[in-house]
Amino acid sequence: MTNSVALPTSLRLFVPPPPPRTPKSAGTRRRLLDVAAQLFIERGYNAVSMRDIASSAKLTKGAVYGHFHSKGQLLVEVIRWKIAERDRVVDYVEARANPERGIALMHDETGRETRLLEVDAAAAARHDAEVAAGLTDLYLDRHARIRDAASQLADPDTAAWTIAALTAGIGMKESAGLPVPNADRLTATILAAINGLIAAQDEVPVAND
Repeated sequence: MTNSVALPTSLRLFVPPPPPRTPKSAGTRRRLLDVAAQLFIERGYNAVSMRDIASSAKLTKGAVYGHFHSKGQLLVEVIRWKIAERDRVVDYVEARANPERGIALMHDETGRETRLLEVDAAAAARHDAEVAAGLTDLYLDRHARIRDAASQLADPDTAAWTIAALTAGIGMKESAGLPVPNADRLTATILAAINGLIAAQDEVPVAND
């Protein structure tokens, strides 16, 4: 039996930028990620140019391209950085043991900026193969982590896909400016939906390949 997410054959592999070679270069890289994140969130990805990022970071455009060869690569790395920053402060071990805590992470305020960036990236990915490949890279890693946390289910791949889809939907609602429901009620509603998924999986046999 196999439960794995297939990678589209038409999608090229994402190539991240090489790591900074010096502490000074690492500091510049961090400043670029921070500035780009702020601009993408405030103005939207399509409205921001590499020249805008260079100007806000007080660097030349050539210096920006020395770190990131395209705006699409930079967007993917901004999201990767945001996820890594969040992972450092969130106790995912505790979240696995406490389903309500884990579900709250899907819509809490500290993850809002990342969700908004992902909405822009998803739109860009429709016409930019590099962004699409980068998102696939990020999402396969996230999928694996959620799947491992849901390994007790009959079909953890489907559960992981559903949880990620719910999180993406929350980001879509936020990007449209729709009011967010009461956090406790939202968590309870999502928990009920996931419990329904668990119950449904117990009733449906998983096909053997």
